Amino acid sequence: MVRLQSLSRRVLRALQSPLRRHRPVRRRSRVSLSLRVGLSPHPRARLGWSALAALTLGVVVSGCASGPWWQNLTADQVWQRGSQQFADEDWGDAAETLSRLLLQFPSFTQADEAQFMLAEAYFADEQYISAQSEFTRFIDRYPTHARAPEAAIAVCRANRELSPISQRDQTFTLQAIQVCQNVTNDWFGTPQAVEAARIVNEMRGKLARKIWDNGWYYHRRSLLDPALIYYEDLIENYPDTEYAPRALKGMAEIYTIFGYDEEAAEARDQLFNSYPDSPEAEEVREAEAAKAEAGERGAEGGSSGDVGPGGTGLDDAERGTGA
Repeated sequence: MVRLQSLSRRVLRALQSPLRRHRPVRRRSRVSLSLRVGLSPHPRARLGWSALAALTLGVVVSGCASGPWWQNLTADQVWQRGSQQFADEDWGDAAETLSRLLLQFPSFTQADEAQFMLAEAYFADEQYISAQSEFTRFIDRYPTHARAPEAAIAVCRANRELSPISQRDQTFTLQAIQVCQNVTNDWFGTPQAVEAARIVNEMRGKLARKIWDNGWYYHRRSLLDPALIYYEDLIENYPDTEYAPRALKGMAEIYTIFGYDEEAAEARDQLFNSYPDSPEAEEVREAEAAKAEAGERGAEGGSSGDVGPGGTGLDDAERGTGA
């Protein structure tokens, strides 16, 4: 009974007393305490601190000692490094080294060769935008250099490589035409000008192909009005391409369907006169010859089947007089 009363009093006091917040006791380590009071830490602690300090000092010293690879190299040494990488066809590293050479040593005696080699490395690595930028920079810095025509045609080639297939946007194709046309004008009479003219024709053919594809897309779906617009655009702007006779043949067919016989005849005449040896001209000639021959046979058949004196207007086969 006494124990029960004592337990009840303890429970009542616990319920009446406010809640207490128990905070963790912060224990101080021997090392930190000794440092605060100025005493030497434990020998093992001293050993740990010494090792940590030595490790930190080693990292700092080694970091300062390494530095960039070109830090202690001369311009000739960097040039030899880049030239060797280029000879080994290590295009990425060669471009990085030569870029560092031109940036670190702008007055290098062979900077012109380094600039041209840098552009070549980018081109070989198929980084055509960077290649055309570096070749253009070479032309701007050394316009009278003996290799300036090579740099000019290289810019033309880079733009040709950037030109996509005919179904995609042709911005780079138009840019290639402009750049290569400038090469034909600025370096007229050189092999580079001849190659640039060939590339211009190639790029014009790609643009003509895009227009032809659009026109034929509508033509084969019997959407003749937009097809005719594309064909006329092709004839007007790209008459020197292989797609021009195709467009004229398509125009003649559409005009015939519309019943515009005069316009159809004009399209065929232009096809015969401007592209007489084209496959399209040959096809139209054969079609016209077959049509004329069929007309002659029809006329002959009609005349032989005319009703004559005492005749019925039927030939022997129709009368059933055969064997």
